[in-house]
Amino acid sequence: MRRFGALVAAGALVLAACGGDDEAATEEVTDTTEAPASDCAVTTLNIGTILPVTGSLAFLGPPEIAASDFAVEDINAAGGVLGNPVTITQGDSGDTSTDLANTEVDRLLAGGAQVIVGAASSAVSKTVIDKITSAGVVQFSPANTSPDFTNYEDKGLYFRTAPSDLLQGRVLANLVIEDGSTTAAVLFRQESYGQGLADAFKANFESSGGTVSEFLAYAPETDTFDAEVDKVVAANPDAVVVIGFEESGTILSTMHERGVGPTVKKVYGVDGNISGLDKLVDDPAILKGIRGTVPSVDLKSITDFTARLDAAMPESSKGVYDYGAETYDAIVISALAAEIAGCADGVSIGAQINGVTKGGEKCTDFASCLALVKAGTDIDYDGLGGPYEFADAGEPTAASYRIITYGDAGADTSLDKYVFAS
Repeated sequence: MRRFGALVAAGALVLAACGGDDEAATEEVTDTTEAPASDCAVTTLNIGTILPVTGSLAFLGPPEIAASDFAVEDINAAGGVLGNPVTITQGDSGDTSTDLANTEVDRLLAGGAQVIVGAASSAVSKTVIDKITSAGVVQFSPANTSPDFTNYEDKGLYFRTAPSDLLQGRVLANLVIEDGSTTAAVLFRQESYGQGLADAFKANFESSGGTVSEFLAYAPETDTFDAEVDKVVAANPDAVVVIGFEESGTILSTMHERGVGPTVKKVYGVDGNISGLDKLVDDPAILKGIRGTVPSVDLKSITDFTARLDAAMPESSKGVYDYGAETYDAIVISALAAEIAGCADGVSIGAQINGVTKGGEKCTDFASCLALVKAGTDIDYDGLGGPYEFADAGEPTAASYRIITYGDAGADTSLDKYVFAS
């Protein structure tokens, strides 16, 4: 039913505060009859994950997987949920070239998961969302950004801490325009994530007076990009936007060979590729000058958390933090929702998730939020990556974006900038 309340508009969103706690009765109770037992049959919260251990987004897996483990550790250190420790079972989402996500979801559902965190890929989530939500289980993605999920018929059980690409498309278009470009070519994966972000960029760029001279879709399994890059060379745009995953390394290497790479032309990436590009090409120097957008809280404000990630991740992943905070927060929000509901089944959790993120007393970690909940106080969890202020559609209404710029040897954090969109 929350879908009837979803509003997609360019103007401001007016959100009603959500008070999730019942008022305590004021009349003194003198009857000594024992209170009826709770009808909740599920008091242990079991989290499952489908995060990218393998596949085209595997470079995003380490921070997400480590963050999910940290969240459960911190929740249990604070006393758990409903008095019981939370459990977590990790799973691999793979990508759309395999059916691994479906197999993993079957395993997690059979194991009793009430919340499944993931997938990172919007296209992968589309292959499992119906199976998860039809089972009465929450699906909570930390990284899905396709606009398609806003109005998806999900039985009120799909949520995401990542913002819709309707916002990122605007931020990216503004960045390209501010850098002085009036024409742009767009190369994008032809699936829900790539198409959605490409469409959002194109609409915002053109509405601001820009011209998209080439709008080039490619199949996710494409392994050579000579034809697409040749069209970019012929169009000779001011800027080139590459919306992809690990195949972006091949695209950019081909662009460099054809004389339209980042060292020559204004080139832009996105959250699907920008953080791990230096690991996807043979010579990181060919990336100098590329810029890109990624939903991200200001990393300088969560240095304890990023240091914790670095200590847990393999050497090759250190410095990649994308969607780590969002993964951590998705699990904490779910745990707080279960505590408020007084029951750890998926439907009960889903009914409370939106309210956890808005309308009450602000708190930023599980322990302090739990104390407020136990005291009967309505909460507004901001967490590591918030504030989130979920709309009825179960997604943030605003987000911070990190603008990444590459130097001679990779991303130059001294050049980081942050912008806010709502």
